[in-house]
Amino acid sequence: MRGQLPRTESSPRARYAAAVRQACADGDLPLVRRLFAQASAEVFTLRGLLTREDEIELGRRLTPRYQAGASLLLLAAEIGRSTQYTAKVLRLAGVTIRPAYRPVITVYPVDLDELRRRYEAGASVSGLARRIHYCRESTRKYLLRAGTELRPRPARTPLPSAGDVVDSG
Repeated sequence: MRGQLPRTESSPRARYAAAVRQACADGDLPLVRRLFAQASAEVFTLRGLLTREDEIELGRRLTPRYQAGASLLLLAAEIGRSTQYTAKVLRLAGVTIRPAYRPVITVYPVDLDELRRRYEAGASVSGLARRIHYCRESTRKYLLRAGTELRPRPARTPLPSAGDVVDSG
């Protein structure tokens, strides 16, 4: 019966491996997901559940969707495994994994000449950082990139310790 574990296998690990193998052959990814979920409850660990050949076959089944633009995260959710495992089976099937998309967070352009001019006119790094919506360290790097000679940082005054407190009463 479809979706049922074969009873001819002796160990739960072997039964699940056979069922996942059959679901891959049928191209039934939702069943693969359910089988992985059931196996994770019964087998303790899924590491080594499938043979290398079975993992290659699973990767082959996932390849068309991945090459059509589906993300590792989506495919991993569909089969109920991690993105690392999904990438592994795709690599075994000969697929080159796309680099992760990392959108550029910065939408604030930085005018290096203006930044340098303001700093040399006396603006502080902290003040400039607030103005350009960056942290102080990034602002310092922009100033250095602009060829600015940075002023020495002011020395910090240490906070008094408990023994330094003088009783004025």
